[in-house]
Amino acid sequence: MLGGLKIKSVILAIFSLILLAPLLNSQVNWAVTEADLYMWTLLAIAICAAFIGMAYMAARLLEIQVLEAWVKIELQELVASALIAVFCVALIASVNGAAQFLVEPGGSGDIVQFSRDFLRDSIYADGQAIYGKLGTAYFNTAKVASYSYVAGISIGVASFSKSESPAAGLSPLVSELGQGMDSVANFMLLASAQSAFLGFFASASALMLPLGIFLRSFSLTRKIGGTVLAAVIASAVLYPAAFTVSKEVYNTFRGNMMDEAANINVKAAENPPSTDVVCHPWMQRFVQSPLPFLGGEMGWWLTVCSPICALSGPGFFACMSGCYGVVSTVFYIIKSTFPIIIYYAKLLPFANELGSPAKLLDGYLWPVLDHALPAVAKFGVLSLVVFLIPLIFAMVMLRNLAITFGGEPQLYGISKLV
Repeated sequence: MLGGLKIKSVILAIFSLILLAPLLNSQVNWAVTEADLYMWTLLAIAICAAFIGMAYMAARLLEIQVLEAWVKIELQELVASALIAVFCVALIASVNGAAQFLVEPGGSGDIVQFSRDFLRDSIYADGQAIYGKLGTAYFNTAKVASYSYVAGISIGVASFSKSESPAAGLSPLVSELGQGMDSVANFMLLASAQSAFLGFFASASALMLPLGIFLRSFSLTRKIGGTVLAAVIASAVLYPAAFTVSKEVYNTFRGNMMDEAANINVKAAENPPSTDVVCHPWMQRFVQSPLPFLGGEMGWWLTVCSPICALSGPGFFACMSGCYGVVSTVFYIIKSTFPIIIYYAKLLPFANELGSPAKLLDGYLWPVLDHALPAVAKFGVLSLVVFLIPLIFAMVMLRNLAITFGGEPQLYGISKLV
Protein backbone atom coordinates (compact mmCIF):
# COMPACT_ATOMS: atom_id res chain seq x y z
CA MET A 1 0.00 0.00 0.00
CA LEU A 2 2.84 2.35 0.89
CA GLY A 3 4.58 1.49 -2.38
CA GLY A 4 1.43 2.29 -4.34
CA LEU A 5 1.18 5.66 -2.61
CA LYS A 6 4.78 6.46 -3.51
CA ILE A 7 4.20 5.49 -7.13
CA LYS A 8 1.13 7.73 -7.23
CA SER A 9 3.23 10.57 -5.83
CA VAL A 10 5.80 10.10 -8.60
CA ILE A 11 3.05 10.11 -11.21
CA LEU A 12 1.61 13.28 -9.67
CA ALA A 13 5.01 14.94 -9.80
CA ILE A 14 5.43 13.98 -13.46
CA PHE A 15 2.04 15.42 -14.37
CA SER A 16 2.90 18.56 -12.41
CA LEU A 17 6.02 19.00 -14.51
CA ILE A 18 3.97 18.60 -17.67
CA LEU A 19 1.44 21.17 -16.48
CA LEU A 20 4.25 23.62 -15.64
CA ALA A 21 5.63 23.40 -19.18
CA PRO A 22 3.48 26.22 -20.68
CA LEU A 23 4.32 28.53 -17.76
CA LEU A 24 8.02 27.84 -18.14
CA ASN A 25 7.88 28.42 -21.89
CA SER A 26 6.19 31.78 -21.28
CA GLN A 27 9.33 33.13 -19.60
CA VAL A 28 10.67 35.25 -22.44
CA ASN A 29 14.44 35.00 -23.02
CA TRP A 30 14.94 32.66 -20.03
CA ALA A 31 18.00 30.69 -21.08
CA VAL A 32 16.78 27.32 -19.80
CA THR A 33 13.62 27.48 -21.93
CA GLU A 34 15.68 26.82 -25.01
CA ALA A 35 16.85 23.50 -23.53
CA ASP A 36 13.31 22.42 -22.52
CA LEU A 37 14.24 22.20 -18.89
CA TYR A 38 11.03 20.54 -17.77
CA MET A 39 11.50 17.74 -20.33
CA TRP A 40 15.06 17.06 -19.18
CA THR A 41 13.91 17.04 -15.57
CA LEU A 42 11.07 14.67 -16.45
CA LEU A 43 13.54 12.43 -18.27
CA ALA A 44 15.85 12.38 -15.23
CA ILE A 45 12.98 11.26 -12.98
CA ALA A 46 11.90 8.64 -15.51
CA ILE A 47 15.44 7.23 -15.74
CA CYS A 48 15.69 7.04 -11.95
CA ALA A 49 12.28 5.35 -11.74
CA ALA A 50 13.25 2.85 -14.43
CA PHE A 51 16.53 2.06 -12.69
CA ILE A 52 14.78 1.52 -9.34
CA GLY A 53 12.09 -0.54 -11.08
CA MET A 54 14.67 -2.84 -12.62
CA ALA A 55 16.38 -3.20 -9.25
CA TYR A 56 13.01 -4.11 -7.67
CA MET A 57 12.31 -6.75 -10.33
CA ALA A 58 15.79 -8.20 -9.86
CA ALA A 59 15.25 -8.32 -6.10
CA ARG A 60 11.94 -10.17 -6.46
CA LEU A 61 13.27 -12.47 -9.14
CA LEU A 62 16.45 -13.38 -7.28
CA GLU A 63 14.79 -13.08 -3.86
CA ILE A 64 17.41 -10.68 -2.53
CA GLN A 65 15.87 -9.08 0.52
CA VAL A 66 18.66 -6.57 1.00
CA LEU A 67 18.16 -5.27 -2.53
CA GLU A 68 14.41 -5.11 -2.02
CA ALA A 69 14.88 -3.07 1.15
CA TRP A 70 17.25 -0.78 -0.72
CA VAL A 71 14.62 -0.33 -3.44
CA LYS A 72 12.03 0.75 -0.88
CA ILE A 73 14.40 3.35 0.54
CA GLU A 74 15.36 4.64 -2.90
CA LEU A 75 11.73 4.79 -3.95
CA GLN A 76 11.04 7.05 -1.00
CA GLU A 77 13.95 9.27 -2.01
CA LEU A 78 12.73 9.26 -5.62
CA VAL A 79 9.40 10.63 -4.44
CA ALA A 80 11.24 13.34 -2.51
CA SER A 81 13.39 14.12 -5.56
CA ALA A 82 10.32 14.33 -7.77
CA LEU A 83 8.65 16.77 -5.40
CA ILE A 84 11.85 18.81 -5.22
CA ALA A 85 11.94 18.82 -9.02
CA VAL A 86 8.40 20.17 -9.13
CA PHE A 87 9.38 22.86 -6.62
CA CYS A 88 12.50 23.84 -8.56
CA VAL A 89 10.81 24.01 -11.95
CA ALA A 90 7.86 25.91 -10.47
CA LEU A 91 10.25 28.39 -8.86
CA ILE A 92 12.12 28.95 -12.10
CA ALA A 93 8.86 29.19 -14.04
CA SER A 94 7.38 31.81 -11.73
CA VAL A 95 10.42 33.89 -10.75
CA ASN A 96 9.88 36.47 -13.48
CA GLY A 97 6.26 37.07 -12.54
CA ALA A 98 7.11 37.21 -8.84
CA ALA A 99 9.73 39.90 -9.45
CA GLN A 100 7.60 42.09 -11.71
CA PHE A 101 6.42 44.32 -8.86
CA LEU A 102 10.03 45.46 -8.39
CA VAL A 103 10.62 46.11 -12.10
CA GLU A 104 9.70 49.57 -13.35
CA PRO A 105 7.08 49.84 -16.13
CA GLY A 106 8.59 49.10 -19.49
CA GLY A 107 11.43 47.10 -17.96
CA SER A 108 12.52 43.65 -19.02
CA GLY A 109 10.12 40.83 -18.13
CA ASP A 110 13.05 38.48 -17.62
CA ILE A 111 14.73 38.70 -14.21
CA VAL A 112 18.16 37.76 -15.57
CA GLN A 113 17.93 40.31 -18.38
CA PHE A 114 16.61 42.87 -15.90
CA SER A 115 19.66 42.34 -13.68
CA ARG A 116 22.06 42.53 -16.62
CA ASP A 117 20.39 45.70 -17.89
CA PHE A 118 20.78 47.23 -14.44
CA LEU A 119 24.48 46.38 -14.34
CA ARG A 120 25.03 47.77 -17.85
CA ASP A 121 22.83 50.88 -17.75
CA SER A 122 23.50 51.91 -14.15
CA ILE A 123 26.79 50.59 -12.71
CA TYR A 124 28.78 50.39 -15.93
CA ALA A 125 27.33 53.57 -17.50
CA ASP A 126 27.88 55.60 -14.32
CA GLY A 127 31.41 54.24 -14.12
CA GLN A 128 32.05 55.40 -17.68
CA ALA A 129 30.76 58.89 -16.87
CA ILE A 130 32.92 59.17 -13.74
CA TYR A 131 35.94 57.75 -15.57
CA GLY A 132 35.54 60.35 -18.33
CA LYS A 133 35.39 63.21 -15.82
CA LEU A 134 38.44 61.84 -14.01
CA GLY A 135 40.30 61.47 -17.31
CA THR A 136 39.68 65.12 -18.21
CA ALA A 137 40.77 66.23 -14.74
CA TYR A 138 43.87 64.02 -14.97
CA PHE A 139 44.88 65.49 -18.33
CA ASN A 140 44.43 69.12 -17.26
CA THR A 141 46.15 68.64 -13.90
CA ALA A 142 49.07 66.71 -15.40
CA LYS A 143 49.51 69.35 -18.10
CA VAL A 144 49.64 72.21 -15.60
CA ALA A 145 51.86 70.31 -13.15
CA SER A 146 54.39 69.60 -15.91
CA TYR A 147 54.80 73.25 -16.99
CA SER A 148 58.50 74.15 -16.73
CA TYR A 149 60.41 77.08 -18.24
CA VAL A 150 64.18 77.44 -18.50
CA ALA A 151 66.03 80.41 -19.97
CA GLY A 152 69.76 81.17 -19.75
CA ILE A 153 72.53 83.37 -21.12
CA SER A 154 76.35 83.21 -20.92
CA ILE A 155 78.72 86.17 -21.02
CA GLY A 156 82.29 85.01 -21.14
CA VAL A 157 82.92 82.79 -18.17
CA ALA A 158 79.74 83.98 -16.44
CA SER A 159 76.34 82.46 -17.08
CA PHE A 160 72.84 83.22 -15.91
CA SER A 161 69.75 81.03 -16.09
CA LYS A 162 66.20 81.16 -14.82
CA SER A 163 63.83 78.20 -14.41
CA GLU A 164 60.26 78.05 -13.22
CA SER A 165 57.78 75.23 -12.46
CA PRO A 166 54.79 77.17 -11.15
CA ALA A 167 52.44 74.23 -10.53
CA ALA A 168 54.85 71.44 -9.61
CA GLY A 169 53.06 71.04 -6.28
CA LEU A 170 50.07 69.52 -8.09
CA SER A 171 52.00 66.35 -8.91
CA PRO A 172 50.49 64.34 -6.00
CA LEU A 173 47.01 65.12 -7.36
CA VAL A 174 47.97 63.53 -10.66
CA SER A 175 48.86 60.31 -8.84
CA GLU A 176 45.60 60.36 -6.86
CA LEU A 177 43.53 60.90 -9.99
CA GLY A 178 45.32 58.03 -11.72
CA GLN A 179 44.59 55.69 -8.82
CA GLY A 180 40.97 56.84 -8.84
CA MET A 181 40.67 56.01 -12.54
CA ASP A 182 42.14 52.55 -11.90
CA SER A 183 39.66 51.98 -9.06
CA VAL A 184 36.67 52.96 -11.20
CA ALA A 185 37.90 50.73 -14.04
CA ASN A 186 38.21 47.77 -11.65
CA PHE A 187 34.63 48.19 -10.42
CA MET A 188 33.41 48.46 -14.01
CA LEU A 189 35.18 45.17 -14.66
CA LEU A 190 33.43 43.70 -11.60
CA ALA A 191 30.05 44.75 -13.02
CA SER A 192 30.92 43.10 -16.35
CA ALA A 193 31.93 39.90 -14.53
CA GLN A 194 28.63 39.86 -12.62
CA SER A 195 26.72 40.21 -15.88
CA ALA A 196 28.68 37.32 -17.38
CA PHE A 197 28.01 35.13 -14.33
CA LEU A 198 24.27 35.86 -14.55
CA GLY A 199 24.19 34.54 -18.10
CA PHE A 200 26.34 31.57 -17.17
CA PHE A 201 24.17 30.58 -14.18
CA ALA A 202 20.97 30.77 -16.24
CA SER A 203 22.44 28.61 -19.00
CA ALA A 204 24.12 26.11 -16.65
CA SER A 205 20.86 25.41 -14.82
CA ALA A 206 19.52 23.66 -17.93
CA LEU A 207 22.12 20.93 -17.39
CA MET A 208 22.64 21.03 -13.65
CA LEU A 209 18.99 20.79 -12.53
CA PRO A 210 18.28 17.40 -14.23
CA LEU A 211 21.71 16.20 -13.10
CA GLY A 212 20.94 17.23 -9.52
CA ILE A 213 17.59 15.39 -9.63
CA PHE A 214 19.30 12.26 -10.91
CA LEU A 215 22.08 12.39 -8.29
CA ARG A 216 19.59 13.18 -5.53
CA SER A 217 17.67 9.94 -6.21
CA PHE A 218 20.45 7.55 -5.12
CA SER A 219 22.02 7.09 -1.72
CA LEU A 220 25.65 7.24 -2.85
CA THR A 221 25.21 10.62 -4.52
CA ARG A 222 22.34 12.03 -2.44
CA LYS A 223 24.32 14.72 -0.67
CA ILE A 224 26.05 16.01 -3.76
CA GLY A 225 22.74 15.88 -5.65
CA GLY A 226 21.01 17.95 -2.98
CA THR A 227 23.89 20.41 -3.03
CA VAL A 228 23.72 20.70 -6.83
CA LEU A 229 19.97 21.37 -6.67
CA ALA A 230 20.49 24.02 -4.02
CA ALA A 231 23.26 25.61 -6.11
CA VAL A 232 21.00 25.71 -9.17
CA ILE A 233 18.18 27.48 -7.34
CA ALA A 234 20.55 29.84 -5.51
CA SER A 235 22.48 30.83 -8.65
CA ALA A 236 19.81 30.79 -11.36
CA VAL A 237 16.85 32.13 -9.35
CA LEU A 238 17.80 33.77 -6.06
CA TYR A 239 21.05 35.43 -7.21
CA PRO A 240 19.48 37.40 -10.11
CA ALA A 241 16.35 38.12 -8.06
CA ALA A 242 18.48 39.74 -5.34
CA PHE A 243 19.65 42.36 -7.84
CA THR A 244 16.23 43.99 -7.52
CA VAL A 245 17.18 44.81 -3.93
CA SER A 246 20.65 45.96 -4.99
CA LYS A 247 19.11 48.27 -7.56
CA GLU A 248 16.89 49.94 -4.98
CA VAL A 249 19.87 50.51 -2.68
CA TYR A 250 22.00 51.82 -5.55
CA ASN A 251 19.35 54.21 -6.85
CA THR A 252 18.86 55.64 -3.36
CA PHE A 253 22.43 56.97 -3.24
CA ARG A 254 23.14 57.30 -6.96
CA GLY A 255 21.93 60.90 -7.24
CA ASN A 256 24.38 62.21 -4.66
CA MET A 257 27.24 60.29 -6.29
CA MET A 258 26.50 61.64 -9.77
CA ASP A 259 26.18 65.18 -8.38
CA GLU A 260 29.71 64.84 -7.06
CA ALA A 261 30.88 63.57 -10.46
CA ALA A 262 29.18 66.46 -12.27
CA ASN A 263 31.12 68.95 -10.11
CA ILE A 264 34.55 67.61 -11.09
CA ASN A 265 35.31 70.82 -12.99
CA VAL A 266 39.07 71.07 -13.08
CA LYS A 267 40.17 74.18 -14.93
CA ALA A 268 41.23 73.57 -18.52
CA ALA A 269 44.98 73.94 -18.95
CA GLU A 270 45.98 76.76 -21.28
CA ASN A 271 48.98 76.71 -23.56
CA PRO A 272 51.88 78.95 -22.47
CA PRO A 273 52.04 82.32 -24.24
CA SER A 274 54.21 82.82 -27.34
CA THR A 275 54.16 79.11 -28.14
CA ASP A 276 53.26 80.04 -31.72
CA VAL A 277 56.49 82.05 -31.89
CA VAL A 278 58.80 79.63 -30.08
CA CYS A 279 57.46 76.62 -31.98
CA HIS A 280 57.20 78.37 -35.35
CA PRO A 281 58.92 76.55 -38.25
CA TRP A 282 60.96 79.67 -39.05
CA MET A 283 62.37 79.62 -35.52
CA GLN A 284 63.43 76.02 -36.04
CA ARG A 285 65.05 76.93 -39.36
CA PHE A 286 66.96 79.78 -37.71
CA VAL A 287 68.35 77.53 -34.96
CA GLN A 288 69.26 74.78 -37.41
CA SER A 289 70.46 77.19 -40.15
CA PRO A 290 69.83 76.54 -43.84
CA LEU A 291 72.36 73.70 -43.56
CA PRO A 292 70.93 71.61 -40.66
CA PHE A 293 73.51 68.86 -41.09
CA LEU A 294 76.19 71.35 -39.99
CA GLY A 295 74.30 72.99 -37.12
CA GLY A 296 73.46 76.62 -36.35
CA GLU A 297 76.73 78.54 -36.25
CA MET A 298 78.57 76.57 -38.93
CA GLY A 299 75.54 76.54 -41.20
CA TRP A 300 74.98 80.29 -41.01
CA TRP A 301 78.73 80.90 -41.38
CA LEU A 302 78.91 79.01 -44.67
CA THR A 303 75.57 80.38 -45.89
CA VAL A 304 76.33 84.05 -45.18
CA CYS A 305 80.11 84.27 -45.55
CA SER A 306 80.77 82.06 -48.57
CA PRO A 307 79.05 84.31 -51.17
CA ILE A 308 80.60 87.47 -49.67
CA CYS A 309 84.14 86.10 -49.35
CA ALA A 310 84.03 84.55 -52.80
CA LEU A 311 84.36 88.09 -54.22
CA SER A 312 87.61 88.70 -52.32
CA GLY A 313 89.57 86.36 -54.54
CA PRO A 314 92.92 85.39 -52.94
CA GLY A 315 91.77 86.67 -49.54
CA PHE A 316 88.93 84.14 -49.38
CA PHE A 317 90.20 82.19 -46.38
CA ALA A 318 91.12 85.32 -44.40
CA CYS A 319 87.67 86.73 -45.14
CA MET A 320 85.98 83.52 -44.03
CA SER A 321 87.96 83.55 -40.77
CA GLY A 322 86.98 87.11 -39.93
CA CYS A 323 83.40 86.63 -41.05
CA TYR A 324 83.02 83.62 -38.79
CA GLY A 325 83.58 85.74 -35.68
CA VAL A 326 80.92 88.24 -36.72
CA VAL A 327 78.31 85.62 -37.70
CA SER A 328 78.86 83.47 -34.63
CA THR A 329 78.61 86.49 -32.31
CA VAL A 330 75.36 87.71 -33.87
CA PHE A 331 73.91 84.19 -33.88
CA TYR A 332 74.88 83.66 -30.25
CA ILE A 333 73.42 87.00 -29.11
CA ILE A 334 70.09 86.30 -30.81
CA LYS A 335 69.93 82.73 -29.58
CA SER A 336 70.76 83.68 -25.98
CA THR A 337 68.75 86.86 -25.54
CA PHE A 338 65.57 85.69 -27.26
CA PRO A 339 64.59 83.18 -24.48
CA ILE A 340 65.31 85.78 -21.78
CA ILE A 341 63.16 88.37 -23.55
CA ILE A 342 60.31 85.92 -24.07
CA TYR A 343 60.58 84.71 -20.49
CA TYR A 344 60.42 88.11 -18.80
CA ALA A 345 57.94 89.60 -21.27
CA LYS A 346 55.51 86.70 -21.54
CA LEU A 347 56.30 83.57 -19.55
CA LEU A 348 57.09 85.08 -16.17
CA PRO A 349 53.74 86.93 -15.84
CA PHE A 350 51.97 83.77 -16.98
CA ALA A 351 53.90 81.66 -14.47
CA ASN A 352 53.15 84.06 -11.62
CA GLU A 353 49.45 84.08 -12.45
CA LEU A 354 49.27 80.31 -12.91
CA GLY A 355 51.22 79.58 -9.73
CA SER A 356 49.18 81.83 -7.49
CA PRO A 357 47.68 79.89 -4.54
CA ALA A 358 44.14 81.04 -5.35
CA LYS A 359 44.40 79.77 -8.93
CA LEU A 360 45.82 76.39 -7.94
CA LEU A 361 43.41 75.84 -5.05
CA ASP A 362 40.22 76.88 -6.81
CA GLY A 363 41.11 75.50 -10.22
CA TYR A 364 42.65 72.15 -9.31
CA LEU A 365 43.00 71.20 -5.65
CA TRP A 366 39.47 71.74 -4.34
CA PRO A 367 37.65 70.17 -7.34
CA VAL A 368 39.75 67.03 -6.88
CA LEU A 369 39.56 66.81 -3.08
CA ASP A 370 35.94 67.91 -2.70
CA HIS A 371 34.36 66.15 -5.69
CA ALA A 372 36.61 63.80 -7.68
CA LEU A 373 37.89 61.58 -4.87
CA PRO A 374 34.50 61.47 -3.01
CA ALA A 375 32.80 60.42 -6.26
CA VAL A 376 35.31 57.57 -6.66
CA ALA A 377 34.81 56.47 -3.04
CA LYS A 378 31.02 56.49 -3.34
CA PHE A 379 31.10 54.58 -6.61
CA GLY A 380 33.38 51.98 -5.05
CA VAL A 381 31.19 51.52 -1.98
CA LEU A 382 27.98 51.27 -4.01
CA SER A 383 29.59 48.82 -6.44
CA LEU A 384 30.64 46.62 -3.52
CA VAL A 385 27.14 46.80 -2.03
CA VAL A 386 25.61 45.79 -5.36
CA PHE A 387 28.08 42.90 -5.52
CA LEU A 388 27.70 41.72 -1.93
CA ILE A 389 23.91 41.80 -1.49
CA PRO A 390 23.16 39.12 -4.15
CA LEU A 391 26.24 37.13 -3.14
CA ILE A 392 25.35 37.02 0.57
CA PHE A 393 21.69 36.31 -0.16
CA ALA A 394 22.58 33.50 -2.57
CA MET A 395 25.14 31.93 -0.21
CA VAL A 396 22.80 31.99 2.80
CA MET A 397 19.94 30.50 0.80
CA LEU A 398 22.29 28.00 -0.82
CA ARG A 399 23.23 26.62 2.58
CA ASN A 400 19.61 26.51 3.76
CA LEU A 401 18.42 24.86 0.55
CA ALA A 402 21.26 22.34 0.71
CA ILE A 403 20.05 21.31 4.18
CA THR A 404 16.44 21.17 2.96
CA PHE A 405 17.30 19.08 -0.09
CA GLY A 406 19.50 16.68 1.90
CA GLY A 407 22.77 18.09 0.60
CA GLU A 408 26.03 18.97 2.31
CA PRO A 409 25.27 21.75 4.85
CA GLN A 410 28.87 23.03 4.90
CA LEU A 411 29.02 22.98 1.09
CA TYR A 412 32.26 20.95 1.22
CA GLY A 413 34.11 23.75 3.00
CA ILE A 414 32.86 26.60 0.81
CA SER A 415 30.58 27.86 3.58
CA LYS A 416 33.50 28.21 6.01
CA LEU A 417 35.61 29.86 3.33
CA VAL A 418 32.94 32.46 2.61
